[in-house]
Amino acid sequence: MSAPIVVTGLGFVTPLGTGAQAVWNAWVNGDSGVRRLGRDDPRLARGVDPTALPEVGRAGFVRGFQPREHIRSPHLRRMDWCSRMIVACATQAVRDAELSFDDEDAQIRTGLVIGSCFGNQRETQTYMTRVLRQGAAAGQPILFPNLVLNAAAGYAAIELSVRGPNLSVSEHEASGEIAVVAAVDLLRSGQCDRVIVGGVDEFGALYLSALRERRLLDAESAPGAPRKDARRGRIIPGEGAAAFVLERQADAYARGRVPHAAIGEARSGAVRASPYAAPEPRKAADRLLRLLETPGTPVRPVSAVIGGANGSRLRDDLDRTVLDAIEARQSTPASYVRLDPLVGDWPARGALAVALGSLALSRGSLPGSTPLRSAPLERIFVPGSGRSGVLVSIAIDVLASSQP
Repeated sequence: MSAPIVVTGLGFVTPLGTGAQAVWNAWVNGDSGVRRLGRDDPRLARGVDPTALPEVGRAGFVRGFQPREHIRSPHLRRMDWCSRMIVACATQAVRDAELSFDDEDAQIRTGLVIGSCFGNQRETQTYMTRVLRQGAAAGQPILFPNLVLNAAAGYAAIELSVRGPNLSVSEHEASGEIAVVAAVDLLRSGQCDRVIVGGVDEFGALYLSALRERRLLDAESAPGAPRKDARRGRIIPGEGAAAFVLERQADAYARGRVPHAAIGEARSGAVRASPYAAPEPRKAADRLLRLLETPGTPVRPVSAVIGGANGSRLRDDLDRTVLDAIEARQSTPASYVRLDPLVGDWPARGALAVALGSLALSRGSLPGSTPLRSAPLERIFVPGSGRSGVLVSIAIDVLASSQP
């Protein structure tokens, strides 16, 4: 049996707030990070939100984020918005895990995995628009490094002095969950002693335009849309980042750190689906639950599901089908948390689901669940799915009462 892997540090930059305590307080109070943003919003002047787009209507913009409070590097002024969010989250997670990378061995044995579907949208769009309109000479070399998908992971490694494996992964709406699977693989293979893993996506005009053209926006997020199009989709756009530290349970206890939670399972798979299409819910749900099973061990009951529903029919149906399948195979019902009313829809938010699940297990309650939980939390299931049939199952478990 492989060594247990645990979550020892958490970091958040989200529409609910910045930092674990702010996010927890907002979650417990039933707050939502989905709101309207006007041109005179004071957060814009402080660099808290990316751009003034009042025509968006409702969206999940990050709040309470002052980059300089988290990022000490002189590279801050050159960092794109995505990089600022994930570097701040990674810094919070490392601090929460009580880690330091003062010696060379710690630096080399620490990995970093970041998942993102789109990466830096805004600067990429600006850069390419200039090049297409004015020619190659209009491109700014100093901005070009921010356009590659691994810019955020690179900035995070520099900020934290991490020199181990550095991976950037992108798998559509499953980008956050795939990052967790990759991080767990690095630990189980022995390549790392600890891995900082996270997911990030930003709100951008290009993403908004794509949702609007396909008539997928929620009616209140698409003001001025023809009534006949207003309810075709119910997606509320959003942005954010979450990061956490994974390490072997024995290593965490050896240095006196009590983890937040344990990663029970983290596996990826697939079912047949058309290119760029979401998988059929019943087949996907069956495969997701089979990925949770380890041959030779009893199937553990699921206390709750933090789902991936985002307002699109197939993804919402998948969550409902997963819940039905769970309740059909165990005697107790599973509670359910839906994230899009809290933070909007951003493709890599599966990492946020894992971070929130870990936080809930460490606090012993699951705010905003339906139905409200009275029984103790033991296992939280995060089902991830992406285009072309990609599936990811992640189980987060409460820690055993005694140390190993």
